[in-house]
Amino acid sequence: MNLLDKIDEEINDNTYPLVIGLTGGGGKTTTLIELGKYYREKGKKVLLTTTTKIQAPRFFDFGVNHVFVEESKFFHHNPKNGESVVYVENHIMNAKKAVAPRLELFSHIVNMYDVIVIEADGARCLPCKIHSDRDPVIVDEITSIIAMVGLSSYNDMAANVCMGENSTEKVNIQYYQKLIDNKEGLLKGIDENKHKAIILFNQSDLIDDSVVPSLYELKSAVPILVGSVKNKDIFIKK
Repeated sequence: MNLLDKIDEEINDNTYPLVIGLTGGGGKTTTLIELGKYYREKGKKVLLTTTTKIQAPRFFDFGVNHVFVEESKFFHHNPKNGESVVYVENHIMNAKKAVAPRLELFSHIVNMYDVIVIEADGARCLPCKIHSDRDPVIVDEITSIIAMVGLSSYNDMAANVCMGENSTEKVNIQYYQKLIDNKEGLLKGIDENKHKAIILFNQSDLIDDSVVPSLYELKSAVPILVGSVKNKDIFIKK
């Protein structure tokens, strides 16, 4: 079992549509792409999109069959099994970024695809985040949430690697527990009565293996996974 298999086991009860929201930092776009490929290879109709901002597909390869940046063209497309699609809208001020479709469209979009993976947060490429009042943007249609932390943050100063943070403390196991416990932190947006959710400590290839057992000892209301999305490796809790 690789990391993507384990993620699917944790967030998917085989009820479709499966609508996955990615929050936090540390590899959300890579995770979006890899989950898109994973479910496409299972023969699902897959949509990749955002409720905030994302890389513009004109400059960024999402590894999909079709890209749409216009509402009318998107809704005229009839997706096929084993096909993946990106749908976003052009950012009028920043050509390198794309923005979310109108959020009210998601109630219609979910009837078109088996799996929808949504980048529901922005972290300015930083590996972790303290949220503001505006985020994450969790639409009602989301069924599962992957709250992410990049382990490239480990042993750095919090203000350097965590969006919304100005503390000079070192990022360590105790800091990650604070990130979980903070109401504006890692678990913000998760409704345990509605969402199947996990915490994913990503970028495990960037830390010493000896750190991993301590990550699994953190106290959390949702399951914790540790691995590398890029390499699809997973550290199994022992």
